[in-house]
Amino acid sequence: MGVKGVVFDLDGTLIRSSVDFKAMKRRMIEILARYGVPRELLSTDKTTVENLRRAERIWDEMGVDQEVRSKALREVEEVMNEAELEALPTVEAIEGVREALEKLRGKGLKLAVLTRGHQTYAVEALRRAGLLELIDVILTRDTVRKPKPDPEALLEAAERLGLGVDEIIFVGDHPMDSACAEGASVRFIAVLTGWMGEEGWRAAGVSEVVESVSTLPEYLDP
Repeated sequence: MGVKGVVFDLDGTLIRSSVDFKAMKRRMIEILARYGVPRELLSTDKTTVENLRRAERIWDEMGVDQEVRSKALREVEEVMNEAELEALPTVEAIEGVREALEKLRGKGLKLAVLTRGHQTYAVEALRRAGLLELIDVILTRDTVRKPKPDPEALLEAAERLGLGVDEIIFVGDHPMDSACAEGASVRFIAVLTGWMGEEGWRAAGVSEVVESVSTLPEYLDP
């Protein structure tokens, strides 16, 4: 198939952790409300990306200057970082993932992680899960110019691996991952170890779905 590298999402794809996303988003909404974003236009049912995009649109309409926006976003970033670091003691590798990564590396594939998490969390989570030494490149929301789901982040992952977009696949558990892959014209494979079921993936137009990263080596080379 010409696959020379695999880029993985982190949470729900390679590891499990108990990041309290609802609490994190509630704190984020409180911050954005203090900076003029109507609370009722934000929701803990939306992703952080969706809430932040809405905040930016509202600030555009209000004419809020960049200095004020940057201050608000720094506070949001601190809240997100804290929530992730608090969850580190709960991190564990999804069953069979380490063995799968070893098999993929044994086939000569390069491996990367592309996550919305921040760098300190991603590196430490991978270390605690016993996966860190198997990953060649780690890209996080604070180490790329435009984080996932912007396709630029996935293009950067390919570049860092020294591969073209037609030589990598992206594996993830969230529609944000599939949107990122589609925007970058990268082949996407969904896993069922996150919150999205197979019917949901099919309804979203994703044709390649596997149970887990643990089954990926056999799927790629049956």
